[in-house]
Amino acid sequence: MFTTYEEAMNWIHTRKGMGPKPGIKRMEWLMEKLDHPEKKFPAIHIAGTNGKGSTVAYLTSLFKASGHTVGSFTSPHIMRFNERISINGEQISDNAVLELANAIQPLYAEISETELGPLTEFEVVTAMMFLHFARIQPDVVLLEVGLGGLFDSTNVAAPKLTMITTIGMDHLQILGNTIEEIAFQKAGIIKNGVPLVIGNIQGAAKKVILDMAKEKKSPVLAYQDDFIAVNQPTTRDFHEHFDFKAPELKLDDIEIALMGHHQIDNAATALMAFMTFCKAQKLNYSEKTILAGFRQAFWPVRMEIISQDPFIILDGAHNEPAMAVLLDAINTNFSDKKIKVLFAALTTKELEKIGPWLMRIPNHDIHLTTFDFPLVATLKDLKERLGVSDATYHEDWKKTLTQLKGKLASDEILLVTGSLYFLSEVRHFLMEG
Repeated sequence: MFTTYEEAMNWIHTRKGMGPKPGIKRMEWLMEKLDHPEKKFPAIHIAGTNGKGSTVAYLTSLFKASGHTVGSFTSPHIMRFNERISINGEQISDNAVLELANAIQPLYAEISETELGPLTEFEVVTAMMFLHFARIQPDVVLLEVGLGGLFDSTNVAAPKLTMITTIGMDHLQILGNTIEEIAFQKAGIIKNGVPLVIGNIQGAAKKVILDMAKEKKSPVLAYQDDFIAVNQPTTRDFHEHFDFKAPELKLDDIEIALMGHHQIDNAATALMAFMTFCKAQKLNYSEKTILAGFRQAFWPVRMEIISQDPFIILDGAHNEPAMAVLLDAINTNFSDKKIKVLFAALTTKELEKIGPWLMRIPNHDIHLTTFDFPLVATLKDLKERLGVSDATYHEDWKKTLTQLKGKLASDEILLVTGSLYFLSEVRHFLMEG
């Protein structure tokens, strides 16, 4: 029995050493013991290589603006663990975390004695989330997949709608070495007869998903086939503007605060999912609430301008597709600036492919560093695997960040990028400093 939030958090985090254990048998056992909380609220289940977090942010804001209560489950957290489980964007309380941890801990002890073995950190947190939302009963819960889809802990859910945002090469050691294998894992969230909305996915990956949907008799709404977004370039601000077109809605000049052309794809996919879910669940919305929802949407460390004097951008580009959209955003908005880059990553990422993208950043001055985290890439790893010929290496990221920030000229931007776990620490450091 935990008596404080700190005790509960220490117990939860000691599960981290278990690492990912693909498969949902432990979760199925747990849900049975808890009387199936995962079936007691309407949910949207969201998978994808990139874009899951910002899609959750858009959907949260759209439901809120329309007057509906929306729960969300995301990972990793950026500033504080409690962010992972939230209602209407408000993170779960410390007392609720304590109560939920005490509810799961005896079951953790029980399952550890079975052939299934102990739960991982993510399984513990996922179970806490299901239990929390079953008690709260929001109008909708947004479930972000942790890793893959088919064998992810969240895949015991019984959603009313599923989404796949993007497909790219990431987590190869777990999900597979080809785009088709990765798409198959993501498509594992598709449920029999449950509608599916897919984002800007092309070629072989799209075929895998459509084939799975056909097999499961799942109706599909696909970006560019069933709905489309038309970019409206602007020099008014660092926001994106687009027109949305679908059979049931045409809406011009939608404004989103998140930067990057890829965010238009994510926003359009979120809007299609929002309308589809609302129609099925008989939830109200209007063009006015849609426009307001998009204007208010926010998601940290995705091309986030955290300061304009000095000019600092945080972006968690931790794989090749994310680096590609980061470069596009830089070239579109800041090609005339000198870009000082501070980068750190995990060894699990395809560093050999990320390196060339770093070197394509215009007018760059690249600084590579490391941080305290499991599986972090050391300076030696970065030197050997990134292949960035003109980089400077730093052991102490806090000291380096402070120095780079202090020397930033008016025509320079400091871009901090790489692992989301690194960006979480950086954002914490900058906000508290």
